[in-house]
Amino acid sequence: MGAIYYGTRTFSKHVGYFGPVQECVNCQRSYKKAYVKYSSWFHIDYIPIVPTKTVYFKACPVCGHGVELKSKEAKAEMAGGDDGSQVLTPHVKHVLSKKPKGIMKADNSYELWLKDEVSGEDILIAGDVEKEVIKSLKKERGYKKVPTEKVE
Repeated sequence: MGAIYYGTRTFSKHVGYFGPVQECVNCQRSYKKAYVKYSSWFHIDYIPIVPTKTVYFKACPVCGHGVELKSKEAKAEMAGGDDGSQVLTPHVKHVLSKKPKGIMKADNSYELWLKDEVSGEDILIAGDVEKEVIKSLKKERGYKKVPTEKVE
């Protein structure tokens, strides 16, 4: 007879970029705010059964500085729609991907970048971090598939 696992799990989803272009008070870059939806679900044996809570987070797409919004507030702010004028693509660079085994115990050679497709600018989000930090940043910002580029 097996054990039954239950609890809650939170899923994140990047919704899009909405609203006017604003300067961030933290990093002084001007972009539309990124909206990320966080849904908490009650699960049994890791199968989501019932949603328990949904919140949105409105943040600067570069530094992540922002505020939490209730669902009604976020939906009202996103009602205008995403016009597609801002295209930011995340990607990961693995700087020491060809390093010999055993040189560094911890591989902190990952960098998370954001490419502005309109201006062509590459913006460094996090540098010199481990793979686990990149995974947590992807989850925090709601990115699902982020390509990894190997840099020698």
